[in-house]
Amino acid sequence: MNAFFKKHFGSRSVRAGGYAAVASAIVVAIAIAVNLLVSALPETVTHPDFTENQLYTLSDQTKRITNALEKDVTLSLIASSGNENTTILSLLKRYEGASAHITVETVDPVLYPNFARQYTSGTVRSNSVVVACGDRSRYVDYSDIFKQMKSDNYDTYYYYVQMGYSQYYDYLYDTVFDGENALTAAINYVSSNSLTKIYTLSGHSEAELSETFTEAIKADNFEFESLHLMDVEAVPEDAGLILINAPASDLSEDEAALLIDYLDAGGNVLLTTDCMESDSMKNLLSVCEHMGMTLTDGMVVETSQNRYYRNPVYLLPEIGETEITQAIRDGGYYILFPIAQGIVSAGDGFSYTPLLSTSDSAFSKKSGYGMTTYDKEEGDTDGPFDVAAATSKDEAHMVWFASAQFATDNVNAMVSGANADLLVNAINWMAQQEDKISIRSKSLETGYLTVSAADSRRWSILLVGVIPAALIAVGAVVIIRRKRK
Repeated sequence: MNAFFKKHFGSRSVRAGGYAAVASAIVVAIAIAVNLLVSALPETVTHPDFTENQLYTLSDQTKRITNALEKDVTLSLIASSGNENTTILSLLKRYEGASAHITVETVDPVLYPNFARQYTSGTVRSNSVVVACGDRSRYVDYSDIFKQMKSDNYDTYYYYVQMGYSQYYDYLYDTVFDGENALTAAINYVSSNSLTKIYTLSGHSEAELSETFTEAIKADNFEFESLHLMDVEAVPEDAGLILINAPASDLSEDEAALLIDYLDAGGNVLLTTDCMESDSMKNLLSVCEHMGMTLTDGMVVETSQNRYYRNPVYLLPEIGETEITQAIRDGGYYILFPIAQGIVSAGDGFSYTPLLSTSDSAFSKKSGYGMTTYDKEEGDTDGPFDVAAATSKDEAHMVWFASAQFATDNVNAMVSGANADLLVNAINWMAQQEDKISIRSKSLETGYLTVSAADSRRWSILLVGVIPAALIAVGAVVIIRRKRK
């Protein structure tokens, strides 16, 4: 028997084959181990985000919220097997890797046709997501992740106007990926115990806050309700904040008194104003003065080309180093602040914090909207000015943005949503939700390269003049050297 084994299995070829089989088994075992190891790694390691807009990279705001989770949250992707949207699934996996309290699952509607009916009564679309935590849930529709938004492209708009087809501009929409914004808002909602109520003041032709700004605020667990001060004896006790958005007429003395009483009780007021004469808004300004702020007459004109965009009244103000503004400042964003007025401190006893400021060379045109030149004239006031500021007194807080156009969609789009970020950050600061202050989630919304007038001129000189001249000079030198040879 031994001779048989030696004869048939002891040859060099058999031994070589045995070694090869063992080596193959070791390689297979290593491959299996590596696959198991890789499969256990988070999505951020196995699938780096190389997209231009960093679609799958979670923002600091999302990381703050997921890191603070104390309850288990389930993200259920509703899609049939093989038809999962890879973009959405990849984003969900990144949420799962961001917190041990988040679990991702895929639910096949063919196998479980009644699953989504527990969370929505509307039409269920493929690749929608259900976010659930205990008894609370939110259905995130596919259309909330890939959104159709009206185009905010100024160049396209003016092209249509010049060609005489401006009416067709209303039909232009951009498809944007708003997945992180929608999912983070849902996680924040289902894992929170209550919503903070914001009362929006009415009765003075206030500007309506746009859907973009409204949804950004709601995403941080705030809800809205209208408030007409003439109909109440006091500001409701559940008011977390009063929002006064660009009133066109003054408050009455009684309304101003109610707001002052509310502030004295530790309330919060966020105010945006259009360029106005102080005499026309005495009662509103009395509320501001009660919180240590007042206005300079006229409209701010910026003379530093580094501090305005195309037009000296379209300010790119200096962003202060504060809790409200730090994330925007660190992100290198601009704030676009058109048609602004100067804010100044109005006394002691308050914690006054500038948020946005002009350069030292700015001045205020006393004529305001009636100005006929951007040049400084007699009677104009020298700067610098704060155009946005926050004050605190005991438990009361007030934030004032002295520009009505600051909170409009078109202006916000020109700085990639940074204006909306600033407004929401101010609300979170007053509501003592500092952990949620951050830059909002990214999307595929059209990004604009907003640069100051001075930078625009320098780049124009460099690209149109210096670089072409340098290339011509180099070419001339090369030709001359060749001819001499």
